[in-house]
Amino acid sequence: MRVAFVVQRYGEEVAGGAEALCRQTAKALAGAGEDVTVHTTTARDYLRWAPHYSEGETVDGGVRVRRYRALPPDPARAATILRRLAVGGGSPADERAWAQAQGPVSPDLLRALTDSDAQVIVLWTYLYATTQLAMPIVAKRSILVPLAHDEPMFRFGLTRGVVAMAQGFAFLTAEERRLVDDVHGIGARLSAEVGAGLTPFVPGDEARARTRHPLPERFVLYVGRVDPAKGVDALVRAHTDYRAGGGQLGLVLAGRAPGPQGFPDWVVQTGFVDDIERGDLLAACEVVALPSTYESLSLVALEAWQASRPTLANARSDVLAGQTARSGGGL
Repeated sequence: MRVAFVVQRYGEEVAGGAEALCRQTAKALAGAGEDVTVHTTTARDYLRWAPHYSEGETVDGGVRVRRYRALPPDPARAATILRRLAVGGGSPADERAWAQAQGPVSPDLLRALTDSDAQVIVLWTYLYATTQLAMPIVAKRSILVPLAHDEPMFRFGLTRGVVAMAQGFAFLTAEERRLVDDVHGIGARLSAEVGAGLTPFVPGDEARARTRHPLPERFVLYVGRVDPAKGVDALVRAHTDYRAGGGQLGLVLAGRAPGPQGFPDWVVQTGFVDDIERGDLLAACEVVALPSTYESLSLVALEAWQASRPTLANARSDVLAGQTARSGGGL
C-alpha cells in the first residue's frame, strides 16, 4: 500500500513525542513492506519553524522523507489571538488567523499532497497548519491521528472542521478516543485505539550517564521539552517545596528548552538527549516525573516502565491517570 504521512517536523534530532511516534510508525510500516513517504517541513524547532534540514528528498530507515520550507510564522501574533480565543472572544476568522500565524504553512508541501498518488494519507496531530490546511485537500483518503488533549484549541470550530472531514482515526488511548468523540463526534467512521510500539529494551548505563552529566546522587528525572506548556515550571515549583520540606532527591531536566528558563541552580539541565543518553539517565534516576496536563499518550512513561522505573504523573491528565492505573507502574 502507498501511504503518506504528513507531520510538522520529522527527524532524529526532533524533540517531541508526537514526532518521535510518527517516525517510529513510518519506519515500522516501511519495514513491514509498505511504501511510505513522509511530507514534512525543514524545521527542527516548533516556534519559528526555521530551516534546519535541507529541502528535498532523503531516505530514513526505508522511509522517503520529503521536506519543504515553511513560511515565517508570527508567534507573538499567534499568542495574542490565542489568548482572545481561549476566553471566547474570537471568531472563525480569528481561528484561521491563529492557525496561519502559528504555522507551519508550507505551500510547496500542500502542492505535493495535491499531486500525491498515496492511497492513504495520515495526518499527525490536529494542532498545526500542516494538518489544518492539508485536510481539505486529502480528506477522502485521510486518517487523522489527533494526538488530542482537552486544551482550548481542541474546542475551536477549526478543529471541529478538521475532525469532521477525516475518514478515519487512530487513537493512542481510550481516554483520547473518548475526548474526541465527546467533543466533536466520531460516529460510525473507522477508528482504532492503536497505542504505541516501543523498540526492544536495552538497559542503560548509569556510570556513563554520570560521566556525561553532573547528576545528583539520587534524583527525579523529567524527559521532554523543557517548556511551561509541558508543566515543567509547575514541576520545578513543586520540587522547590519538596526540598524546603526536607526532600533529598535532586531534579534533572533532560530535553531542549525554547529559551532561557531561569531555574534555580540546583536544577540540572542536560539539554537534548538521544536514545542512548535517555536510557542511561533512566538507569540512573529514582523516579520519572510526568508533569504535563495535556497528553494523548506518554511515551516517556512507557520507557520508564520498560526500565523498571516508577512514574509520578499529573492527575489532572485523564490520559496519564489512565495509563498509570492500567500499568500499576506509578502514582
